[in-house]
Amino acid sequence: MKRLPLLFVLLLSACSQATTNEQPLFPGDNYRAQSPVRMPEALTGLVDRLRGEGRNPQMHGIYVESLDAAEPIAALNENLTFNPASVVKLATTFAALDRLGPQHRFRTDFYATGPINPRTGELEGDLVLRSGGDPSFSIQDARAVGDELRRLGIRRVSGGLIVTGNFTCNENSRADVSAGVFRRQARIAFRQPTRVEDASFLTRSDQLLLTVESDQLINIVQYLNAHSVNAMADVLATHIGGPAGVQRFLTERVGLPRNAVYISYGSGLEVNRLTARDTVRLLRAYFRWLETRRLNPEAVMSVAGIDAGTLRDRFMDGTFAGSVVAKTGTLHSTDDGVAALAGVMYTRDRGPLLFALFNMAEGRRVLHLRQVQDEFLKQLMLECGGPSRLARHDVAAVAYRPQSKLIPAS
Repeated sequence: MKRLPLLFVLLLSACSQATTNEQPLFPGDNYRAQSPVRMPEALTGLVDRLRGEGRNPQMHGIYVESLDAAEPIAALNENLTFNPASVVKLATTFAALDRLGPQHRFRTDFYATGPINPRTGELEGDLVLRSGGDPSFSIQDARAVGDELRRLGIRRVSGGLIVTGNFTCNENSRADVSAGVFRRQARIAFRQPTRVEDASFLTRSDQLLLTVESDQLINIVQYLNAHSVNAMADVLATHIGGPAGVQRFLTERVGLPRNAVYISYGSGLEVNRLTARDTVRLLRAYFRWLETRRLNPEAVMSVAGIDAGTLRDRFMDGTFAGSVVAKTGTLHSTDDGVAALAGVMYTRDRGPLLFALFNMAEGRRVLHLRQVQDEFLKQLMLECGGPSRLARHDVAAVAYRPQSKLIPAS
């Protein structure tokens, strides 16, 4: 894979006002030419801090604007491209929800290629696993399948496990590794090894034994983003054309300029590029899409200081807990390290503020930049009248995991 140098950050300059030939489904509102943004004290303090730590302010992209009026609040290098790391997962999940729908459920079907011998408890043939690309298939699902197979009288399989489709289990990105996890957790004895075949392997004579149906996609997305699960995001991206499909979604559907978007992984691994301003535009489109379906931002991202996941230990104190809903991004080696954060913060005087922070570590400690980000946002919220807690947050989401359902064949 071609790796783009960090200098790409400075060479690719982007203006969110740029137009494309396509008619985007989610055009950004109020993205006319903006007057220079007044630098709030929080941003002045941040720049001074970066310089004081020997960092280059040009390696940091920041953009904040009000949700209601799209009024710029703070901006620093907002039109330069940076590596957004796992913030890319917002684009991937948005594209998947738009393509498949919030209520979509994935299916994993299990077939027998031969009869079940009731005397020996052996399936005389292969067990075929046909995956529908469920990114959330878990160890618990594998154990439930094993229990159901034993209920059907199957304790052994004379053939092997045949995997078709894009199968993942327990957040493993490789089908062969996932198949091994399934075999161990299902506790069914196979006489032959696992094979990966294409969909044509199945025939009409093969008998459907059972189906594992996933949770709704909206719940999978919330968990995926809250915990930033790379394998789940990359599998989800396959349903929308992979990284190229995510990139097309951003340019053709969200309306971002082509020369300012580069996606190499749906999870945000390795080299990807977005500007801070365009990331806020993505957030605005995402939130509008959710609103038309009576969903809130916390349906797809975690609430900082409350929900389980990568934001559990951030903004935890009583003043700020529950005032930020966001997606994190972290890379420790690519581009000399990246800390990213994008989402919405709730303030008393200015209402909800959309923000994107892209901080390059310049070969130094990435985790320190999380503290820098949090202190900047806290100070900015205080300048905007203080934080406003998210009163409508559903506490049940704190430890939620996607729940699949096993459906025996009728």
